[in-house]
Amino acid sequence: MFFIREIIEENSAKDAEDITSECTELVQVKNAVDKLDGQTKTAVVLKRDEENFMVIGGGENNKYVCYAFLKGKRWNMANKFAIPREASEIIVGGKKGNYPSKKCLGLQMVLEAAKHFADRGALAQTFNWETA
Repeated sequence: MFFIREIIEENSAKDAEDITSECTELVQVKNAVDKLDGQTKTAVVLKRDEENFMVIGGGENNKYVCYAFLKGKRWNMANKFAIPREASEIIVGGKKGNYPSKKCLGLQMVLEAAKHFADRGALAQTFNWETA
């Protein structure tokens, strides 16, 4: 039994609906995150309930953002060893935003965080988590 109950794949394409599926295997989490392209697929929500969920967004040019709500408190994932660079424009949930370089993450990082959250309902301590 996994911590999360459902996976919501947001669809930014016109006239397209979000895809909601029950989480029965961890590979579903990986497959949903792999579909993020920063254009038509810009966010995946790993959800237990209204107070406990994780959002992974972006995908274009291998740049992602990740944040989670645990017991209603927001946490933003950040690189432990960020190289100071210009902020990047990333589309999350169909909305453009500028994100500092320390919050722009690679695919492997967000997959590891997603797997840990989906399986255990905890934030992977391999990464920095900053309160928002």
